[in-house]
Amino acid sequence: MLDIVIEASALAFHPYVLMYVFLGVLLGITLGAIPGLSGDMAIALLLPFVFFLEPALAMGLLVGIYKGGLFGGSIAAISFGVPGTPGAAATSIDGYQAKLKGNPSKALHTALYSSVIGDTTSDLVLIFIAVPLAAVALTFGPIEFFALYAFSLILIAALSQGMVAKGLAVAAIGVLLAMIGRDPITGASRLTFGMPGLSGGLSLIPVLIGIFAISEVVFQGAKLWRRKVDKLMDDVAEQASLLQGYDISKDRLTWAEFKSTLKATYIGAAVGTFIGALPGAGQSLAAFMSYGLAQRFSRRSEEFGKGSLEGIASAESGNSATCGSTFIPLFAFGIPGSATAALFGAAFILMGMTPGPSLLTDHTAIIYALFFTLIFANLVNLLLGKILLPYYSRIAMIQPGYMIPAVFILAIVGTFAANNSVMDVWVLLFAGLLGVTLRLMSFPLAPLVLGFIIGPGAERALRQSMIMGGGDWWVLIKSPIAIGFYIAAFALIMLFTFALRARK
Repeated sequence: MLDIVIEASALAFHPYVLMYVFLGVLLGITLGAIPGLSGDMAIALLLPFVFFLEPALAMGLLVGIYKGGLFGGSIAAISFGVPGTPGAAATSIDGYQAKLKGNPSKALHTALYSSVIGDTTSDLVLIFIAVPLAAVALTFGPIEFFALYAFSLILIAALSQGMVAKGLAVAAIGVLLAMIGRDPITGASRLTFGMPGLSGGLSLIPVLIGIFAISEVVFQGAKLWRRKVDKLMDDVAEQASLLQGYDISKDRLTWAEFKSTLKATYIGAAVGTFIGALPGAGQSLAAFMSYGLAQRFSRRSEEFGKGSLEGIASAESGNSATCGSTFIPLFAFGIPGSATAALFGAAFILMGMTPGPSLLTDHTAIIYALFFTLIFANLVNLLLGKILLPYYSRIAMIQPGYMIPAVFILAIVGTFAANNSVMDVWVLLFAGLLGVTLRLMSFPLAPLVLGFIIGPGAERALRQSMIMGGGDWWVLIKSPIAIGFYIAAFALIMLFTFALRARK
């Protein structure tokens, strides 16, 4: 064990890896602070370049982007009332009000400290829980794995913005796309429509970049075309005039104020870590649940919504605490816990590592190096955030007109460079068109991506189970563990359905 720790430390703290972590955090915070852009988009765009990096370097860069993006979203949310990322929506409730009261520095520093605390808590839970869970998962057979995949797809869909039917439909589309190519058992081509380029199936890179980046580029371009962005920038300039005469020396977060936010921060850390471990739950749900619970247990609950530092701390800690725990299902069972975890799963696959319990046994040094990198990236996030907060708050003023063409070009070039395939570029554009269509119809995108990632494993487990049972479908419920997963899935569907009806 000591040898593994030493080897992992040498990988994680290599000067080049540390440099990539710094670069990733810087890029993540920068993109997170620009409304409409996110760390997920950057990770999707950089997937093609994973081919050319050593695993430790690639993980350092991607982890840095992920963690920086989580905090970066709060900068725009506090400075301009426009969440830089979906997870920062709850932060904007009190953050922007605090800014209008003349306390932007206190709000930004509260968000930074609570984000790092929540993130670190989640990482520690991942480190101590993932290995035991992976050991349990190694005892699973095809029947148990199919039940787990089915449970995960249902849970992902059910927790997708409260839209159970739409979430299930989109997850099914993702599974259908994953079936394009050759049958895993017989090797026969299917759903290729006579196109030889599709016989190998759809590649991860064009599908992920298309769904995340291209659809976002189209939407941001449409907003720019309708000049909504120009109106937003005018509103920002108008609000900035409210802070004339602002004195930063009177806007410093004191130790007493920081201590008063710790209770809310710990609530957010606990809730975010739990929500992050649920496949598909997401940062937004964690942030709003943390915010609600912190308000419920606060002695100054009446201040929430009026610039409360506790409100900022709970929301930011909650959304950041999903960072580490979202990897728990990926490492333990090979199931992405979120869209970001799906992107990391794709990166592992591109580097020749299969997500799941075998990942911890076959690539132990790399995974332990990743654990070290997760913790170190938090320190980098704290350092860079502390130094550059005064400058980052202006990043949201960057006109999207400059960013949209650059993102589109990077998407095209990166996709083609990965396999030198024109077909991949067509798949990219198709995935982008599909993403735009789904977003216009208010369908969530995350279940599609997760269904696409999980689909091959679910089909393989189903086919193997049916072979074991001689074609008898009853074989799927002969395992007590499988029955438990099915019951849990049914119970969750009923729970969320009744909860939605009660809300209406």
